[in-house]
Amino acid sequence: MSVQAAELKRGPKGSGGLYTVEVPEGFEREFLKAQGYVERYFQDERQDPCQGLIRYSGERYILVRAASMSKEFFDLVTSLYQDKGEEKARTVASGILFDMAHSIGKADAKSFSNRMGVTNPIEKLSAGPIHFAYTGWAFVKILPESHPTPDENYFLIYDHPFSFEAHTWINSGQKTDFPVCVMNAGYSSGWCEESFGLPLVAAEVECQAMGDKHCRFIMAPPEKIEGYVRQYSSRVRANASKRVRVDIPEFFQRKRMEDELKKHRDHLEELVRERTEELIAINRQLQKEINERTLAKKALQESETMLRAIFDQTFQFVAVLGLDGTVLKVNKTAMDFVGTEESKVRGRPFWETPWWSHSKTEQERLRKAVQKAGRGELVRFEVTHRSPEGRSMNVDFSLKPVRDKSGKIILLIAEGRDISELKLTMEDLKGREAELKSQSRRLEEANIALKVILRQMEEKKKEEHESILSNVKQLVLPYLERLKRSQLNEEQRILLEILENNLNHITSPLVSRLSSKFLNLTPMEIRVAHLVKDGLMNKEIADLLGISINTVISHRYKIRHKLGIKNKNINLRSYLLSLDE
Repeated sequence: MSVQAAELKRGPKGSGGLYTVEVPEGFEREFLKAQGYVERYFQDERQDPCQGLIRYSGERYILVRAASMSKEFFDLVTSLYQDKGEEKARTVASGILFDMAHSIGKADAKSFSNRMGVTNPIEKLSAGPIHFAYTGWAFVKILPESHPTPDENYFLIYDHPFSFEAHTWINSGQKTDFPVCVMNAGYSSGWCEESFGLPLVAAEVECQAMGDKHCRFIMAPPEKIEGYVRQYSSRVRANASKRVRVDIPEFFQRKRMEDELKKHRDHLEELVRERTEELIAINRQLQKEINERTLAKKALQESETMLRAIFDQTFQFVAVLGLDGTVLKVNKTAMDFVGTEESKVRGRPFWETPWWSHSKTEQERLRKAVQKAGRGELVRFEVTHRSPEGRSMNVDFSLKPVRDKSGKIILLIAEGRDISELKLTMEDLKGREAELKSQSRRLEEANIALKVILRQMEEKKKEEHESILSNVKQLVLPYLERLKRSQLNEEQRILLEILENNLNHITSPLVSRLSSKFLNLTPMEIRVAHLVKDGLMNKEIADLLGISINTVISHRYKIRHKLGIKNKNINLRSYLLSLDE
């Protein structure tokens, strides 16, 4: 950044320079324009306490104490969820504040872009940090390594000096072990999401409330945020010997789970279709049974013989009870299951019969169900019956009252439907779903490992190409030039030209992979140049290469000299990046 640009960013209010935000080179024009607009916006102020009104440029605003939306909110939620544990309470509070601030940020961004009449994503973004400063949230400093683009490669790293959330926690005298600027992250990601038209999430990677130097955030698409956070955390741990604890917003975790479930949706839909067809068939069968039961009820009034025939033919368990639960009739299907006869169970309380004798708990539940059915309620629950051979059956049991023409309850009908196969099918479906999720996680881990290996191989290959080119440049070409200038006969000159052409042919594939601007650099200078282009600071380069900071500075000086930008007001990293365009 030039001296003039630095002074512009630090200019006082009204001086024409940026004073509400700090941005990298290339963004000053858009942010200066937005600053002028927002400054005029907040100059048009009207306050009327008689009506409880605070208006800026016709828009109504409200004032809220900073502490009530940060530490005091956390304390309240912690007290409400203290039975769930501190971690759960903090997760709930963070989720509420982030989602609320994210929604507010999206709404404010849409309103300001409409007012300003802008459509370019950077122009839509520009009013956000300035509005942020005017409304008392924080000052915003966007770091140079950011590249906000309207696609999956969107990346923003920025600081919030004077964050109202960190300030509140610091003033309370309570140091935290987790980042607290949740609303700052939510509002800024919401504004940028609306501006760039793609889902974005922000996470605080350093926080002054934890004792860090900055309140620093990383913003990226949900599917990439964790990778960026891990990369940043690794750098901080390597250089500062500290553990970075970062909270990813809860809604992103939900989004990731939704994405994982979406991968298996086609398979699950197929299973659902299969089960739907089975259930339709079962439903048809049940409907048929209902129709048969209706006929059986009519036949009950006409003929006991016909009733018994239909009663015993159904494959369900059916019993007719008195209002006190005494067994009056039981169908053959039910009796065959427990190996009994009607004479042995008729007149006994239903809960004392062989169908229920295996469980005191189920006997008591049935006793209460008889009382409810006797009062006119339909009772239904799932129960397990056992045969004398020990075979278990899952049964959908129901108990319903039967009324006469006057509406008086005269009997209770007990029914049991075998749902064992259906239960097994549902459990198998859950097991398949869990297996698919596990396979998906393993595949994702394998893909990540493969990408890391491929990247390492590419970097190694690149280093080898650079070393070969540098050696040819320094150890071969000078001697060829000397031979050209020596006294050669015609045959020697022809052989020298053939040697030079063959050497160019051999190295040309490598040259196409490396800008000619680098050919004058030594291997170490090439490595330093690539690290500078990747955005690393002098200390980070020194640590990676195992050299001193002074040596790094010396290499940077030589690189600028060899690239022809010595004593020019040109940023070295920006120049190196331009060579790849």
